[in-house]
Amino acid sequence: MRPHTIFSYLAFSLIMCISLSTVGQNRMVKWAVQKNSTLNVKGSSNVNNFSCNVTSLAGYDTIVVMDGPTRPMALKGAISVDVLSFDCHNSLIRKDLRKTLKVEQYPKMVIRFLTLKSMPFLTDRTEHVNGWVEVELAGVKKIFELNYTFRRVAGGCIILKGGRKFCFSDFNLVPPRKLGGLVKIRDDFDVSFELGLIPLG
Repeated sequence: MRPHTIFSYLAFSLIMCISLSTVGQNRMVKWAVQKNSTLNVKGSSNVNNFSCNVTSLAGYDTIVVMDGPTRPMALKGAISVDVLSFDCHNSLIRKDLRKTLKVEQYPKMVIRFLTLKSMPFLTDRTEHVNGWVEVELAGVKKIFELNYTFRRVAGGCIILKGGRKFCFSDFNLVPPRKLGGLVKIRDDFDVSFELGLIPLG
């Protein structure tokens, strides 16, 4: 394991221990993730760009925030995406992406929410908050920091947006190549999601 990766895991483990040590003092805030939440993957090759969309989640959960004096705050909850549901608007890209992500062995991509730096005020203004997640893709689990935005809309629904740049190599995957290597998908790709959250309780 690379030194900076070891440091990241040690730092993350430390902040998780601090967060969980005061769970008894915290107030639970619960949000129900709506089924019509979406996820988007954008990548590129040496020839053109591509975009794959998911307009309905395969599995969704209640996100629980442990709101208390300790920062960062512990989160519980996850969203699950069926890899076969990716609409890449191009049959060749869709086929290659499914093969690269080993869809027959690992049919789902899972994002598990772990921490939130601070509790948003949840107004009609966009608020920026960082947090940590665990991403499971093609059988590999990795922890990453994400940038979130929160905004309350009509009806009391909360719109949570998040995303960051990933690499196929983060998950021990090799980007697809076509035509004897003449067309090469770049290693990095962007993942973004938009979740509709309904407050519970």
